Amino acid sequence: MTASQRAMLEASGLSVHHVPLIETRLTDAPLPTRAFDWLVVTSQNAVPALRDVSRDVRVAAVGEKTRRALIEEGFTVSLMPKTYTGEALFRDMAAVVKADDVVLFARGDLANTEHMKQLPHVCDWVVYETVKRTLTPDQFEALGHVKAMLVLSPSAVDALAPYLDRFHGTWYAIGEVTERAVREVSTLPVRVPECYTMDALIQCVGEDFS
Repeated sequence: MTASQRAMLEASGLSVHHVPLIETRLTDAPLPTRAFDWLVVTSQNAVPALRDVSRDVRVAAVGEKTRRALIEEGFTVSLMPKTYTGEALFRDMAAVVKADDVVLFARGDLANTEHMKQLPHVCDWVVYETVKRTLTPDQFEALGHVKAMLVLSPSAVDALAPYLDRFHGTWYAIGEVTERAVREVSTLPVRVPECYTMDALIQCVGEDFS
């Protein structure tokens, strides 16, 4: 969460608590192939692992933040779906990838791999792993007073699952996949913005609490 995003929430009269629930660690796994036509990146967390990847390859990015992170590292992004999901990304790729094209999918260990089946030749490259954090006693106690819970991924929802007896507010989730993860563990209200970005999520919260 950036300082400006935090300020937007505080302008709605909310006290903001930024609690990282997961951390990512690079696996240092070597490139599974040197010959590929497309690079697929579905999270900005994967970008630091791409230092040895050719900048001449065609790149598909899942969303705006991932696209910007790739551009900052010298890549040119050729494809980005209008809906920022892995499902939409691979669906769009299926329309442009040639039958003999090799696609390198740089991903985290928890990424959905079902979408890979839409393409004929995909090299799977797990470049980072996701590790859950536990809440401190103070954070657990404070959960009972939280009115709005912003979650950005199913991994964050999973990390919160052991503590949900304390939470009685409204969930704010980015994307259909995160929404499904919330509904699997909670019957509380869930709000999902039409655009799958942090700014859109904050705007949604602001509309409810202003």
